[in-house]
Formats: sequence, C-alpha cells, structure tokens
Amino acid sequence: MGRRAAAALTLMLLVGAGAAGVLARRLWPHQEPARTLPLLPAWPWQRIAFPPGPQTLPLEGLSPGWRASALGNPAARRYPHCWQSLPRTPWALKLFDGRLYVGLGHAGNEGPTANAGPVPLLAYDLAAGRWRQEATLAEEEIHRFVNHGRQLWIPGSDPRGGWRLGNLYRRQAGRPLWWQQRRLPGFIHANDLAWRQGRLVVAGSVDDAVASAPEGERHGSALAVSRDGGRHWQVARLAGWRATALVPLDGQLYGLEALPGPRLRRWLVAGGRLGTFVPLHELLAAGGWRPRRDLRQADLLPGVVDGGRRHAWIGQVTAAGEGVAWIARLGPAADEPSRRQAFVARSLRQGAIDLRPVALPAGEQAMDLQPDGQGWLLLSSTELAPQRWRSRIFRLTATPGGSRSQELVRWQAPLPAWSLAAERAGDAGRWFVGLGHPPFRREPLADRCHAADAVSGTVVALRPPSPPTSR
Repeated sequence: MGRRAAAALTLMLLVGAGAAGVLARRLWPHQEPARTLPLLPAWPWQRIAFPPGPQTLPLEGLSPGWRASALGNPAARRYPHCWQSLPRTPWALKLFDGRLYVGLGHAGNEGPTANAGPVPLLAYDLAAGRWRQEATLAEEEIHRFVNHGRQLWIPGSDPRGGWRLGNLYRRQAGRPLWWQQRRLPGFIHANDLAWRQGRLVVAGSVDDAVASAPEGERHGSALAVSRDGGRHWQVARLAGWRATALVPLDGQLYGLEALPGPRLRRWLVAGGRLGTFVPLHELLAAGGWRPRRDLRQADLLPGVVDGGRRHAWIGQVTAAGEGVAWIARLGPAADEPSRRQAFVARSLRQGAIDLRPVALPAGEQAMDLQPDGQGWLLLSSTELAPQRWRSRIFRLTATPGGSRSQELVRWQAPLPAWSLAAERAGDAGRWFVGLGHPPFRREPLADRCHAADAVSGTVVALRPPSPPTSR
C-alpha cells in the first residue's frame, strides 16, 4: 500500500470513528457520563423550515366572531401513518421565544406505537409561519414544558436506553442550542420540575426506590432536589409508584404521588408499604421532605369515590394568582367511566384545606390548563358521536366556595383538543390548540384506522373577536 493510499485509509478511519462517536452520542446517550452537553442539532435536511402539510381546517361550528386557521400537522413527518394517531397527539403546547413548541410521542409499553421515541422537538416560528425541528430527544415522549425566567425546560419523560441517569433539557431565550442535562440519578421518569428558593426540584420515579416489590419490580416514586442548578442531587425515595407533580401553594412546594386504586393498593400491600404511603410531601426550608399525614386521598380528590382500578394520576399543575389548578386522570372505577377532572386549590395548609372540583357536565373531559391573570383558561372536550367531538375553552376563577367558569369559545372536530397555549393573557392575541387521539381509547390498528385518526397532530390557531372600537 502506497503512502497516499495509507494516508487516505487513515483519514477515512478517523472520519468514520468521528461519525460513529457522533452517532453513538445521538442514539445512545445513556453511555455518556453524568454531565451537561449540547444536543446535536437536527440533520441539515431537518433544520430547513418545512411546510406544515395539508392546511385543511378540521373545525366546524366555531363560536360567532372567532376565526381559525390551520398550522398543519407537523408530527406527520415523524409518524406518517394513519394508525400512529397516539404518538402524533400534541400532549403539550408552549409559547417561548417567538415559537410554539409541541410535545409528541408515546411512552407507554403497550400498543402498536409503544415506546415511540426518539422524539423530534418541533417548533412553529410565529414570525416566519414555518415549522422547524430544533433537535431530536432521546425520549419516548415529550409531555411537559416548564418556563423558568428566560429558559424553557423539558423533563425527560422516559429516556431511551439505560436508566442509570435521567434527563432534563433546556434552552436559553435568544440562543439556538438545546442542552441535555444527564445527571438525575436513577430517574427512569421525570414527570415534573419546579424551583423553590433557588433549588431545582424534580418529581418522578427511580429504578431502585424500594427494597422489594412484586415480580421483582423495584422502581417507584422519588423526589429530587438540587442546590446547584442540577449538577448534584439529593434523592428522596418514597413508598409509592410514581411522584406525578409538584404544587407551588401556600408559599410552599408540595410533591404529589399517584393515588392508589385497588390495583396499586395491592402493589403497596405486597411490598409492605401501604402503611407508610403518604400522597403529599412538603419541601422543608432546611432540606428534606415532610410527609403530610393529615391529608387523605379523599382530601386531594374531593367527591371522587375511587381513583380507578389502577390509580389516580394528578398532573398539569398550573399556578395562577394565589391558587393552583390541576387535572386528575381517574378510572375506570367499578361504577363510573374513566374521566379527566379539574380541581382548584386555594390552600393545602393543615386544618385549612381549600380544594374543590370544577363542575363540568357528565362526560366532559378536562384536557388542559393555562394561567390567565388571576385565574386559568380551561380546555375541555366531549364526545358527541363517533368521530365527532365538541371542545370548549372556559375562563376559570377561584372563589371562596369553589370556582366559577365562563365559556369563551366552542367548536366541533373529528378528534378532541388536547392542549392549549395563549399568546398573551386576556382576550388579545392568538390561542393555539392541538387535536389528538381520544382519551381512554385504544389506539387503532394499521388496518382499522379512520379518517379521523389522520387528523391527530393538527395544530390550529384561534383568534378571538376584535373588541369594539370606542367612538
């Protein structure tokens, strides 16, 4: 072999090794040590702004004076088939830095689209009117976005690969790169994150939470606290199955666990932990957590007879004014169907619990919450007939006796609206909704999907009626 040939071969090997390292970091981030690293941007063809697909507007019967326009179905590039309606569902929408972000994927372990990652991180440029893929996350699903000052964070719902470390993702306003913070010890699910007195807090589950469990499954709920922005963590392993949400209320921060139905209660009994299970924990100023043994499951789900066969999952906690609102996934129970119900809490102080359900008609599902001044915008959906859903947006305010709601807009579509984002508080600007797979419904098989399933993933912009001009 000549010198030129040898040099060429050496160069090819070096380039190949470099490309392999890049590919390994892209596909197997669990092999990385605990550190913070920039996410590789999407491949060049993905970075180019692309048309959002068919501009068909699937809404009918929009409230008088309201206008709607389709922003397309950006998830159809990653999940193009009709039967992939579940991972195309926009689980969350978030406005940040002039862009509308959408959360996609499917972290469940069952069904034709189980574990649907890696997930594209898609954003709609409001000024340019184009969708862009900003990164690819090594997760099965993006289910939540959290603002913190000039940063946007994403808790890693279900990392692909090893569970030695869990993920957080963040982007700074005005800067193009997303950063992957892979330091959460043992976290297989990060369900929520928040800040309290300079401390970063994460709620989720770890794979070594309990000493023993049925069938050898030792993972369970955990709360983690970092005093240095996520470099080092203190992890509190709890007795339950999942820590689902963090609640900022009463000048405190509370951690919530999944509330057991009969199935989860049997799991706790088999592991010998039912007697130590507490659904709510209070973060202490000196560090650590105080279990709130004065609170029962009935206090957190007033009016609910049973959380369901497996558990009740409280999430989408949204603070506004001096209260919080959240949505609980309930059922099915023995005598009632599955449902998503909203609650408003004004206090969780010991001896002064002020927590009430939001009254909605039977069969109407609470889907999403957004802060709106001193109250909330509540998105709901009701199935009227096969492939026919009515969705509504309410203005929700807390009152001493519970809550008061005012309907702002309604429409009908082949699928329910799952997520909501408001360009600004009040009645000005645009609102955005994402249509997706019906709640509590099995996902379709490849040969049994309907035209309605293809609508899943569609994002629509709504504009309120123009206020009357004064003369």
